Amino acid sequence: MSRGVLEMGEHRPQQPRVTVVVPAYNEARNLEIVLPRLRAYHQVVIVDGGSSDDTVSTVRRVAPWAELVDQTRKGKGNALVCGFARATGDVIVMFDADGSADWREIDEFVQALADGADFAKGSRALRAGGSDDLTVFRGLGNRGLTMLTNLMFRARFTDLCYGYNAFWRDVLPKLELPRHRAG
Repeated sequence: MSRGVLEMGEHRPQQPRVTVVVPAYNEARNLEIVLPRLRAYHQVVIVDGGSSDDTVSTVRRVAPWAELVDQTRKGKGNALVCGFARATGDVIVMFDADGSADWREIDEFVQALADGADFAKGSRALRAGGSDDLTVFRGLGNRGLTMLTNLMFRARFTDLCYGYNAFWRDVLPKLELPRHRAG
């Protein structure tokens, strides 16, 4: 990690404000269940990917306190970047709208950051983990990518493809993510 990121982290709060970024595409039914559980956080940003179901009206009805943002291009990566651009919390938590992540774990991710981590990553491969939608083919691909990444970067990930992650917002400039708008 670069020295600049470490210097930024020296003034991080012990009780950070949390922004939860939720990319959503045709997730109206799931959002009815997921969103009320996220009410306690500083900011919840729902990024709609052009849903054709009732996603937008569901967000407005179930969570009028949440910020609703339109995705500017295609793909989950762009949805996340659009959400990150709106984040005002000290910590950003990436949270899938499909209900695959346990909202009760958010505080554990945030605590890991408050205890000194720059990044906290969820894993379906841990003892209490798992996923009903991880097919054999997708699981093999995930394990292959995870092994390759661990080899190349001398890392110890157990589930590279799981999108339940948290990090300090002050690292965003260092990530050099693509702009959320074209041009």
